[in-house]
Amino acid sequence: MILEFSIANTFSISEKQTISFEAVINDTETDARHYVECGGKKILKLACIYGANAAGKTKMLEALQFYMSFLLSSFNKLKPDEKIGVVPFKFDPHFQNQPSEFDLIFYIKDTETAQYIRYEYNLQLTTEKVLYESLFYAPKGQKKRIFERSENNKIKWGSDITGAKKILEDMTRPNCSVISTGAQIEHLILNKIYRYFILNFTGLYVDNNGFMMRNALMLVKKNNNFKNKLIQLLSAADMTTIKNIEVKEIPISEELFIQLPKDIQERVSVSNNGYILEDIVLTHCYNGINYILSFSQESAGTVKMIGMSTILFLIVQLNYIFTFDELESSLHQELIELFLDLFLEISDHSQLLFTTHNQDLLDSGLLRDDEVWFCYKTQEGNSVYNSITDYKGIRKETSRKKLYNADTFGALPNININLLKELFYAEKNRKNTK
Repeated sequence: MILEFSIANTFSISEKQTISFEAVINDTETDARHYVECGGKKILKLACIYGANAAGKTKMLEALQFYMSFLLSSFNKLKPDEKIGVVPFKFDPHFQNQPSEFDLIFYIKDTETAQYIRYEYNLQLTTEKVLYESLFYAPKGQKKRIFERSENNKIKWGSDITGAKKILEDMTRPNCSVISTGAQIEHLILNKIYRYFILNFTGLYVDNNGFMMRNALMLVKKNNNFKNKLIQLLSAADMTTIKNIEVKEIPISEELFIQLPKDIQERVSVSNNGYILEDIVLTHCYNGINYILSFSQESAGTVKMIGMSTILFLIVQLNYIFTFDELESSLHQELIELFLDLFLEISDHSQLLFTTHNQDLLDSGLLRDDEVWFCYKTQEGNSVYNSITDYKGIRKETSRKKLYNADTFGALPNININLLKELFYAEKNRKNTK
């Protein structure tokens, strides 16, 4: 599980900003559902970020996605001389010549001892190369080095680290991570880190992301238990006309395949029979008559609920780390609360980080103060992130929604409505004059 991560000099973030999943308040009414104890730390299952448009909510999630992708896949995805693709803070020339930085503190359960081991990863890079990379761990409570990599690509190893260290050092290119390289030769410790995140970190989910569609296809096709639960959940969510869900195979031509978006191409299989597109079809019943609709013909709310249901089913099977941009998109308030309530109830070691504009969640009883973060942008263009627990003197019984709307947390949009009216009135008068 992730305890915390920090981002510096990336996208809209100049100085280091941290999102923490550490539980810092004691609440006997919510503790059991909201956090998991790992290695003596109480780690929260969820966190959310509020803020005005363009304040940097999504950029924090995108930055996490970028660094996790680099950590895991840079050896395979980047060519030897290809630029890394990191985007430093643009609104101050000073940061253009400084490295971008990523810190990650996390816990992984050791299969032999059943104990949670703390890991600390640090990465500093430019668009050209890695300047510094390190991984430390504490197998018996004391912090120890696994590796430290310097700007000249030399690697210092911990005294108790074994494996093909010289081969790994020779293979590691300036534009890729040691961990992504170590996975290629299945280095014992590095491959353990790689496998944990490649299996558990799902990446950033947005409404046009094919991740949920691919998983929904797989589960509907191969798991009758999931299909039945999905129909029941949609029924419980008042989508009662849906009587059946199944996967249909649609033959398509090669010409059509080439024109399809990439996320849809991933649903196409190629065989001797040509190109086959897999699609989810739903059977609706009205007045005793069945009507079949393609997944693409369903409402945005139905599509979103199918994706959410997929998540709820997956977290029972495995421990995932999900990141969502605007969780509430296309969903009614009660369905958002239903999803979060079920997530907290059935998740074991899964984690959820999401952005939202939904103010009603602040007083829903589903979010603790240490799970809520607010993002605002300074006059210098830098995104800053604070938790409710960073603000002093806030009483437990006070409405968080009212505090938010009173701009207590500094995350409201600063809209000059009078100026906007003047601009549009001026345009209207100009048109009438003509």
